[in-house]
Amino acid sequence: MQNSKTGCSIGLLIAVAALVVLLFAFKNLFWWLLGIILFLVASGAILLVIYNAREKKKKEELVTDGVTMGDVDAYIHKSESRLQSIRRNYYKLKDDDMRRELDLISDRFKKIFKILKEDPTDFKAARRYMNTMLMSLETIISQSVKLFESPNLSEEVTESLTKAKEGMGLIRESADKHINKMFENNILELDVEIEVLKKSLAARGLTDGTPGNNRDTEREGENNE
Repeated sequence: MQNSKTGCSIGLLIAVAALVVLLFAFKNLFWWLLGIILFLVASGAILLVIYNAREKKKKEELVTDGVTMGDVDAYIHKSESRLQSIRRNYYKLKDDDMRRELDLISDRFKKIFKILKEDPTDFKAARRYMNTMLMSLETIISQSVKLFESPNLSEEVTESLTKAKEGMGLIRESADKHINKMFENNILELDVEIEVLKKSLAARGLTDGTPGNNRDTEREGENNE
């Protein structure tokens, strides 16, 4: 035991001595490497601070009345979690058509979330719609799962499941209409912006056949005289 401890102590001393020798022998290289490592660490810390500051500023940016981008991101994250929770019952739905409907509804809800992230101006209307539809979908799926777990599918149970399937179809159709409405709002906003641009250019005489152009022509004639 004593020999083992002595051997370990000698080995430790040799390792320390070797480290000291290497440090002195390659001290310039050591300080260069240390400087590079410290520079990279400091640069990473500065970039992280800048990134966090930009993200914070982006989240605090108002996208509509009383709503910030952070509110939009938080709501989308919460809604996606609710949708994921609903989809955990996917294989408990013992009906291929109902599972297919759930897939279609999920795709449409995800599309709504994607549109909101890109253009959150319709956030309030989309939030009202999504709250209602998610609640309805949660109820339909949870109750359908309970019915599928019943030992005997009676005529009444089968009829209820048929109605549940119809309800899922209605949710899917409403999602399609809501997506179309969101695109229509974007088209309307674009049309309004183009009209404003035309009026602005006309007021400055920068479009053909406008009063502004006539005034510019008259001024050019006076200058030539």
